[in-house]
Amino acid sequence: MPTRTGITTLVFAVLFLAAGRVFAIFELYIVAAAMLALVACASLWVVLNWRSLRVHRAVHPDRLHAGASSTVTLDLSNERLLPTPVARITDKVEGTVRADAQVPPIRRHAHTRASYRVPTETRGRIEIGPMTTQVTDPFGLASSKRTSAPDASLLVLPRIDVIAPPPQPGGSTAQKVDRSPNRVGTNGEEFAALRSYVTGDDLRKVHWPSSARTGDLVVRNEYIPEHGHSMILLDVRASAADPETFEKMVSAAASIVVACRERGDRVRLVTTDSVDHTADTSAACDAILDLLAVVEQTTTASVSLPFKIGRTGAEAGAMVVASDAETLIASVQRGRKSTAGTFVVQFQPVGAKANSGTARLPSGRMITIEQGDDFAVAWSRAVLR
Repeated sequence: MPTRTGITTLVFAVLFLAAGRVFAIFELYIVAAAMLALVACASLWVVLNWRSLRVHRAVHPDRLHAGASSTVTLDLSNERLLPTPVARITDKVEGTVRADAQVPPIRRHAHTRASYRVPTETRGRIEIGPMTTQVTDPFGLASSKRTSAPDASLLVLPRIDVIAPPPQPGGSTAQKVDRSPNRVGTNGEEFAALRSYVTGDDLRKVHWPSSARTGDLVVRNEYIPEHGHSMILLDVRASAADPETFEKMVSAAASIVVACRERGDRVRLVTTDSVDHTADTSAACDAILDLLAVVEQTTTASVSLPFKIGRTGAEAGAMVVASDAETLIASVQRGRKSTAGTFVVQFQPVGAKANSGTARLPSGRMITIEQGDDFAVAWSRAVLR
């Protein structure tokens, strides 16, 4: 509890006691006793006052996109009758210098606020805390440090570009099917056949002319197109891209996910290290963005795609790759029935040569992003074409 100054004072007090005994000087005893009493009173003062200051920390927002602003707000209050002592608050922030502030005395039953900004230029999870509060006596002889707020975290999502979504998966007809959870029976767009009524069938589907002719209830059996996915495939191999290029790839994948979500698509994110996440709702798409916020490159050079053979539903979307696009496209074509409607966004790493197309994909589906090019402009030019 004693500070460095307090320990020095105690050492001198002991020396004065020894000198007073050796030289038989009574005044040295008085000085030593005064120094010991001062350190003791300072320690008692700290013990009685360190509980008077209450600190509450709030991070808002705690989930945001890179480049946005996040603020940590500290609500400081005094719950005692006497003013609080001067305190020093320290809050650790991962990846940057710690937040450090001196809090002046707060009157009784009063409160004040302080805040600081957290840098959010890079995606990922930023750990904040623990926050400590240090109270020191007016003479600087004793101090007490305690944890005043637990750890908190801030999730920084990838940067988002406003772009058009890729072509509608499974055709536009599939998107017109009623997805309402309150629907009764099965809805479709095209007549397929007639069949006998089964308990539980929607009475609105009863074909009354045929029922009157046969004497039994007959219902319409309508063709229901399969729901498609907007699939986004991200190459996370460390051998395929340098860290700077990979960050651009993650931002592009997140932009495509948001564009598909705003259109109401079912979104599926796949990575080359066997991550497979499908989202049917807007809230579930937030989980995909959370995953992209913390995704990291893997050292493996092989491609491990989690495609399931025989999976229903057409898929269209985009593959976000860097170098070695031929290997990835070949792996995708082996695992899926077709790559129709899929764009390949190829980011050229530093020092790589431009490649306008690939033998396995039409040149119109190949979007090459070279160093210095804007992804949103190149994507919109290819998709709107």
